[in-house]
Amino acid sequence: MAEGLDPENIFMLLQEKLGIGVTSAFDANIKSFKMDSEMQEIVRNTLESLETKNLSNGSPGDSGEGCLEAVEEESTNIASLKIANSIKYSYHCDPEEMLDMNQIIKLGHEVKKITPEYSRMQAIRKNLPTWNHRNQILDFIAENQVVIISGLTGCGKSTQVPQYILEEALQEEEFAANIVCTQPRRISAMSVAKRVAEEMAEPLGGLVGYQIRLESNTSNQTRLLFCTIGILLRRLEGDPTLEHVSHVIIDEVHERSSESDFLLMIVRDILKVCKNLKVILMSATMNTSLFSEYFGVCPIYDIPGRLFEVEQFFLEDVIDQTSYVMEMDSHYARPRSETRHFHDLDRQLHTSSGRSDEAKPTLPDAKLSPQQLKARYSGLKTSSLKTLAAMECEKINYELIVHLIEWIVKQDRQVPVKGAILVFLPGYQEIQTLYDLIFECKEFSRNSLNFKIIPLHSSLSSEEQYSVFLKPEEGVTKIVLSTNIAETSITIDDIVYVIDTGRMKEMRFDQVKSMESLDMVWTSRTNTLQRMGRAGRVQAGKCFHLFTSYRYRYHLLEQPVPEIQRTCLEQLVLRTKVMTLFKNQDIQKVLLGLIEPPPPEAVVGAVKRLTDLGALDSNQELTPLGYHVGSLPVDVRIGKLMLFGAIFKCLDSTLTMAATLSFKSPFISPFNCKKEATDKKKEFSTSFSDHLTMLKAYEEWYKARAVSSHKASTFCKDNFLSHRTLQMLTSLKHQYVELLSNIGFIRPGIRQRDVLMLSNKASDGVKLVTGEEANVNSDNTALLSAMLVAALYPNVIEIITPLIRSYRGSRYQFKTKDHELVNIHPSSVNHKQITFPGHYLVYHEKVKTSKVYLRDCTVVSQNSLLLFAGGGITIKNSYGRILVYVDDLIRFQTADRKGAELIRDLRTALDHLLSQKISQPDLDLQTYPNGKKVIDCIVNLITDHHFEYD
Repeated sequence: MAEGLDPENIFMLLQEKLGIGVTSAFDANIKSFKMDSEMQEIVRNTLESLETKNLSNGSPGDSGEGCLEAVEEESTNIASLKIANSIKYSYHCDPEEMLDMNQIIKLGHEVKKITPEYSRMQAIRKNLPTWNHRNQILDFIAENQVVIISGLTGCGKSTQVPQYILEEALQEEEFAANIVCTQPRRISAMSVAKRVAEEMAEPLGGLVGYQIRLESNTSNQTRLLFCTIGILLRRLEGDPTLEHVSHVIIDEVHERSSESDFLLMIVRDILKVCKNLKVILMSATMNTSLFSEYFGVCPIYDIPGRLFEVEQFFLEDVIDQTSYVMEMDSHYARPRSETRHFHDLDRQLHTSSGRSDEAKPTLPDAKLSPQQLKARYSGLKTSSLKTLAAMECEKINYELIVHLIEWIVKQDRQVPVKGAILVFLPGYQEIQTLYDLIFECKEFSRNSLNFKIIPLHSSLSSEEQYSVFLKPEEGVTKIVLSTNIAETSITIDDIVYVIDTGRMKEMRFDQVKSMESLDMVWTSRTNTLQRMGRAGRVQAGKCFHLFTSYRYRYHLLEQPVPEIQRTCLEQLVLRTKVMTLFKNQDIQKVLLGLIEPPPPEAVVGAVKRLTDLGALDSNQELTPLGYHVGSLPVDVRIGKLMLFGAIFKCLDSTLTMAATLSFKSPFISPFNCKKEATDKKKEFSTSFSDHLTMLKAYEEWYKARAVSSHKASTFCKDNFLSHRTLQMLTSLKHQYVELLSNIGFIRPGIRQRDVLMLSNKASDGVKLVTGEEANVNSDNTALLSAMLVAALYPNVIEIITPLIRSYRGSRYQFKTKDHELVNIHPSSVNHKQITFPGHYLVYHEKVKTSKVYLRDCTVVSQNSLLLFAGGGITIKNSYGRILVYVDDLIRFQTADRKGAELIRDLRTALDHLLSQKISQPDLDLQTYPNGKKVIDCIVNLITDHHFEYD
């Protein structure tokens, strides 16, 4: 038999390619659908009692006056939602009032200029490299409609350029400036606004303010607004010409986020009609020519220099200078099979023949012989060469990082005495790992009061993030553990040392398999220089890169891959459809106008997925659902889950599930205890669902917390649950409550802090703040499974039983809508199930390792699919059978046409009701005609007839 073709492989190949041995697929041997007489009577009575205005008797998409009225009503509601957002995200004022206020602002600023605080801040500003270029920059902006201002990190462009424009305008006889400056992240918008307000001796929220998602510090006097890119995009939805705005400054354009590239395209278009609008792009010094060409070869002004020089060290230097020695059996060592020729390293190094040992510069260090390694790093000690040769450089060496921090804080004679340390790590988990290891080190555990260790991650609250800017007490060393959020978005003034692991996490999307993954990747040389620039703000700094100089020169990319080229485009497509500027334009043609357009197939795939979700209609026009899920800063499916949870009054539970989908499972699987961890997870197993199992674990954790903190800690340890992940899920739920309140789907005016105030050891506060009425169905597991269908469709898998039993005895196989055989991940509660109560699963994501796996999935009923999947139900006759179709993806057969028509009509009534609710979020379905009747009937049908299969 050919190598690799064992009986199992042959069997799988035949099934996948030829369909041999399969009794059921999405297009074969169709399942039967039935509705008993009692349920038929309930549905019939419900439908007969409904008010029939705007309800058609056909499926969605049938022609008819009612449908046309509904479409017109939806379009009107989307228009009103856009106007509401433009009011929320922009400053509206009568022109006469604005002129009067401008004069008051001007006089007030003149008074501020004679204060001691103003004079003190001006003296500090004069030390920045940007200061000497003030007049040239202002002339440059005056002479051109679009300019690019570039400068190294730390030159002061983010804080100074907006001030120069504002200060010059305040000197004019008629002050009329209104400046909007975007920042890529919340923390940078807040911190830059605070710094600029201090430098101008103004209260924050007066002349200078900021606006981020769910938080604003502005007034009718604000004329310099720092905001996130998303805020400006929201404003552009209803104010496409940016009325009353004189200058738009887009900072950190080199980061190339999808939002940033999209904003550049919009701004370029509106410049054609807004001739008085000035646009300033600010960037690090890399790749500015790309942006210049995009804006018709606009001019570039370069600001040279930084405050203090930064000395650069690479991995070989760190090992040599700190005398780091790694054991050959260390977790961070390469496998012995790869280093066996290094065992007699001393002799081999001493017999090196010199120049003939030099390898090509592009040859990776791991491929070098001992002699070649010595030739490449000729200045290193033998012990350092041994460590470098043995080290697995693809791993993050936490041991080395702790060793290096310890070496710095012991104040080696070659290193400056004072200053904070900034460590760049890829993500939250890596930050947590290093945080724990630092406190396990004797140097830090014995002297914990001498160190202030601060994690910095985008998922932390604004208050937690802001603590990184506070200077520690005398004698306390601040150590910041951060993702790339600290790379360009913020400036921490007291950083003197930077430790760069050379890694970051990027979202990648496989268009063919519709799989998204958060991958750890090497940074680019651009990122490396940005990180190095974080040191040296208060004195000469040092940057320690934990990768070799040869990797830096020959193996790192010059620029990072733009986000728009590697991620899912669903949110971008929704934003395109929302923009009035692109009304009635083809999505493909619009996105071709981006600075570096995504592949056409990526756009087609995004449109298809959004249509399946109901966010776009068959004409690729935005639906009210699409508008709202596009408003939420989460994955489209997670947003839909949140909205449906609010509508069907199972809010608390759906928010918990949404948090696990958005962040990660609270279950952990330690390296040496994988089987024990999986067994413990299955003890929580609920309703053949990973999602409901995670929900149960979260609720049980709160029950343990109600007893004592010790009980909660023991509960987590005994059940392989991450305490920190559970805490993060609570934090995300609090954010989601505020988001839903902000768009009107639950009681208005709820803020994150309100939920936090009501939370206690026994509750996360969500049920308490949203009320009993919003959560009456939170314990209904059948309904929660149906909510997952609504959110995750078309991510549906059919459970099939082979006619031929698998060689290894597998009872079931799992097939996608594209006829791809996939596997349930071993960590799933559905892995190796003996029996399933239904024939379909829904899932959030597929991941590919050795096989394609469904990581988390839920078994769902046929009624859930009929009522919540796809765009509607169609009934057809086929060779004497009555077929009930959900889109063209799923179909059932029935002998009872009346039952099929009843389920179709109920689905039509539900779709109409959902359209009304989503178009008018504040609509109370309990008092709205038909609302309570339809919802109650569907909950009854889903709950009492959860699984009805032949």
